[in-house]
Amino acid sequence: MQDPKISANSSIDGATWIPESKSAVTHPHMTDDFARVYEMTANRNTGQIAALALDRVGGIQWGTHVLDIAAGAGALGVPAALRGAAVLAIDNAPGMVNLLEKRLAPFPSSEARLMDGQQLALKDDSFDATFSLFGASIFPDWRRGLAEQARVTRRGGKACVATWRKPPGGGPFMVMAQALRSVFPDMRPPSPPEGFLLLSEPDRLAKEMAHAHLSAIDVEEIETVWEGPAGHAYLDELRDLHSYMGVYAQLDSDQRRRVDAAILEVIDGLASGNTVILRATAVLAVGTKR
Repeated sequence: MQDPKISANSSIDGATWIPESKSAVTHPHMTDDFARVYEMTANRNTGQIAALALDRVGGIQWGTHVLDIAAGAGALGVPAALRGAAVLAIDNAPGMVNLLEKRLAPFPSSEARLMDGQQLALKDDSFDATFSLFGASIFPDWRRGLAEQARVTRRGGKACVATWRKPPGGGPFMVMAQALRSVFPDMRPPSPPEGFLLLSEPDRLAKEMAHAHLSAIDVEEIETVWEGPAGHAYLDELRDLHSYMGVYAQLDSDQRRRVDAAILEVIDGLASGNTVILRATAVLAVGTKR
């Protein structure tokens, strides 16, 4: 299958999917429905990174205490629990926590809680391994998020952070960014969060993790693959997710039709038979608590 050729310009459309500032109560990304949609469409990307993160940290087994920060739909927490770990999965979205409670229900030593990753209501040195996959990088106070993650990691324990190498991330978000740019070439998208941009640089990520009192930091760039159907089936499968993407959600029906047509053009150019594969680079870093 051929590799996608996503336009380089799509990287500056990073905020087409990043939530606007709204209260945690009213934001649509807080709902049960968004959690369902995210699990069905995004976990196929984050799951690959989560599996590698668990392997890179190592030692995830029965009795290991794991914290999954901004746990989302459980792409890391559930596999960690399957390895025998006692997982605490936290997220600030009630919908995600409701979903996580269901996914972790078979594991008596694991649980999900509603909690802000920038202010962890947890004791110091509580976890053998902590993970923040695409969480800290979008926190308003991302440095505090990193510091909190390091604080609750036990001395000698591992802290793992993952970010996207370029906005807007991976999979369908790249396609949406390119489609919006083709339809609205003069549109100036809002800027991605500061942490998204700064922590996407491997050297900067390592430096900031060191400032958070982590050492022996190993950083690598990894390729992720999102696979889905081509043609109109792509639109049918992604329609619900598109409705949660910031700019697209604000368009009128005619504008959405134009963007949908542009999405189909992008997908048609990438398709191999009835399948489309979207590749993106993520940055994965693991450090040890000093």
